[in-house]
Amino acid sequence: MPTNKSISRDRSDYPFWTPVSIRFSDQDPMEHVNNVAITAFLESGRVGLFGHIFSGTRLPSRGIVLARLTVDYLNEITFPGSVEVGGRLAAAGDRSMTTHYAVFQGEKCCVVSESVNVFFDPVTRRSTAPSAEIRAVLERALSGPSR
Repeated sequence: MPTNKSISRDRSDYPFWTPVSIRFSDQDPMEHVNNVAITAFLESGRVGLFGHIFSGTRLPSRGIVLARLTVDYLNEITFPGSVEVGGRLAAAGDRSMTTHYAVFQGEKCCVVSESVNVFFDPVTRRSTAPSAEIRAVLERALSGPSR
């Protein structure tokens, strides 16, 4: 399957960045960073992006769950060093939001990813619509200067 060209590979399209150090143990026998480590890099980027978008809101810590993750591996990542994970809000639905990520090692885009996260009620264990406050935060993030 070809890579998803709708996910930007341009640094300037990502308003939030999370630096991640590459550990020796992130390598596989081929001496490049393993795909499992890369999904952990993406998780760091996702957590950082959500912290940025929702700072100052009353979003419960268990209020969002990951429903879908796609990863396109474009270039290998090697040890030693670090990567930067760029993140942005791409869309907001009635009960979910879609975010895009790009992982760069130096100036090279190595990975692009899309995640769909669902707003979740930990009591009912079901998806839920976000509050008006959270909806307003999402709308601001979608229409902000970084878009």
